Amino acid sequence: MNSAARCAAAVMAAGLLPFVAPSAPAGAVPVAPGAGPPALERMRREVAAATGSRRVPCWRNVTIRSAANGRYVSAEIGWDGAGYGALRARATRVSPWERFTVCRDAYSGATWIRAQANNDFVSAELDYAGATYGLLRAQAQKVAGWERFYSNRPPGGTFSFYARATRRWVSAEVTFRGRGYGSLRARATSVGAEETFRW
Repeated sequence: MNSAARCAAAVMAAGLLPFVAPSAPAGAVPVAPGAGPPALERMRREVAAATGSRRVPCWRNVTIRSAANGRYVSAEIGWDGAGYGALRARATRVSPWERFTVCRDAYSGATWIRAQANNDFVSAELDYAGATYGLLRAQAQKVAGWERFYSNRPPGGTFSFYARATRRWVSAEVTFRGRGYGSLRARATSVGAEETFRW
């Protein structure tokens, strides 16, 4: 087992990411190994290489819904500049901007997320400051430290997830107003309603 997998196993053992048995995803479509498009299969191989796993489950058409406001998470690909691809829990129905591809190592919980609207990986923007610190954005062409997350359940139920780089839980900022409403940020040290989602 490599060091990343050992670290994740230790985190799970400590209770941060309790093991949850897989269930059938409600809206997500599981993709059998070798049956996905090239980008998905490359994503699967990269997760396997990073975690040392032989078999990495992946899903397409995953939706993410906030428990705090009941809204679906959108990738704001119509925005530009530093806000391009920002993830926000603001949609009342599912369109292309609310669909994601997810590959998740079942043992470690290592999770990579890609927006299907622009085919970019989701990053936690850890160099942003103030109210945008840790903002999640679908804007990366490849996976590095800021694109690595851990989740405590595969698609098909209630889950929480955090950024590997900071071990901060992802929150939906439902108290923000205007353009920032529902922004997803990796900034919480504990899990509550704002850090709970369903996919």
